[in-house]
Amino acid sequence: MKTTHIGCLGILLWLGACSPRETPKTALENARRLAEQGRYEEALQKHLWFHEHALEQDRSYYGVRLSFALVQWVELGGKYPPALDALKSIRDRDTAQLVAGSTDRGLLHDVASINDYLHEPEATVEAYKKIEASHPEFAARVYDLVDEALVDAAAYDLARKYLGDPMQRFATAKRQYDKGISFAARHTDHSDAPREAFESIFTDRVLRLIAVLEGTGDQKLARELQAEALTVLDSPRLRASLDHPIIEPGAAPNGGPAAPVENTNLTEGRHR
Repeated sequence: MKTTHIGCLGILLWLGACSPRETPKTALENARRLAEQGRYEEALQKHLWFHEHALEQDRSYYGVRLSFALVQWVELGGKYPPALDALKSIRDRDTAQLVAGSTDRGLLHDVASINDYLHEPEATVEAYKKIEASHPEFAARVYDLVDEALVDAAAYDLARKYLGDPMQRFATAKRQYDKGISFAARHTDHSDAPREAFESIFTDRVLRLIAVLEGTGDQKLARELQAEALTVLDSPRLRASLDHPIIEPGAAPNGGPAAPVENTNLTEGRHR
């Protein structure tokens, strides 16, 4: 009887964990090298070990594990379908734990990240619907992990339910952007890449907020948030985020007389 690859997942994890000299760094490097050599099954074992054990040795690999490592894994899956099956099996296993009642934020981050790189945001949305039905408090705490998937799937009503105060979300995004720009200014190394990265992250976060507000009919607040965001970063993407042209502060529509500027102070005095 032929054993399925998914059925071998536990065996592969055991095999990877048995390497006494394996480290997160060597596992990822070896996964890439083995894939380049066409040794796809061995490369998969390294990815499995890295995903399951890297953080046990070094928590600093948290971000790499849910980004660069997943990119490599999905690329391997394009050449070797069992690798994709194994990744989906892990995703399904973790999703089942969450649906069964786990309130492990890291587990949901794993699921959402895997679905992101698999281009399956609808899988994150379906999991989140089941989570919020039984654990709404947990769903509220982890909204930031699924907001991109909810917007991608146009699940605006569900997103608005757990978004909370949009201006508090915006204020948090602005604080993080300010810190990022300050960091970039100190570590430019004659490159604009760090600044551009932080600008892109801020823009994406604001665009998702605007999309949820517009998608749930709150055009007025969407426009206020857009105008406030443009005072932070004059981005073409932000300007194009709503169908109607932006009215500059103090200007009136249709070329009329300028209206008095009211200091609404939308970001001050608000806390996450």
